[in-house]
Amino acid sequence: MKIGKKKDIIEIEEALFVIDMNNGFCNKGLLADPSIKRIVPAIKKLIEAVLRKGEGLFFVNDEHTEDSVELERYLRHCMGDEESETIDEFNEYKPYAHKEFRKNSRNAIFAPGMMEMLLQMKKLKRVVIVGCCTDLCVQNFALALRDFFDQFNMHVDVIVPKEAVETYDIPGVHDREEKNQRTYSIFEDNGIKLVKTLKEGE
Repeated sequence: MKIGKKKDIIEIEEALFVIDMNNGFCNKGLLADPSIKRIVPAIKKLIEAVLRKGEGLFFVNDEHTEDSVELERYLRHCMGDEESETIDEFNEYKPYAHKEFRKNSRNAIFAPGMMEMLLQMKKLKRVVIVGCCTDLCVQNFALALRDFFDQFNMHVDVIVPKEAVETYDIPGVHDREEKNQRTYSIFEDNGIKLVKTLKEGE
């Protein structure tokens, strides 16, 4: 794997955010769906492309405390334990990431330090969001970023590649295909650039 010289935060033009590809959603726990890991190869491809250019790589994982209000609506998950850790498939990339964020809600925009960092990124041109779940944490972050950049008059594209996002499936409760398709429509209606795949150089 070829690694380029890592840019400083203020020099980054492209940022890749890997959302909730952690054990609690992919491997073990009450909210885990191992089928989500089908997107791992596509995410790896995007990570390696970013690292070759020295651009921004960020991991975002759930980390809740005993008093987390979110747990009143969702089953107990990602309590700052093994469930909150990024899956092993991405361990080789962790040393090259610019930063890892921990969030207590479904929206990474509120992770400590996130908004402050984004405002430092004066040369940022595009953000690529991958991971899970398409209709929850990926959607919330994408929409929040679109509004954030608009608010501060930052000309930044927000891109979601279909091959690198996924949600869980519970028959009769949460239909994966239906949720994905509905979210794709929301993205297109709100200025998020939805692509099937993202090739290096695009």
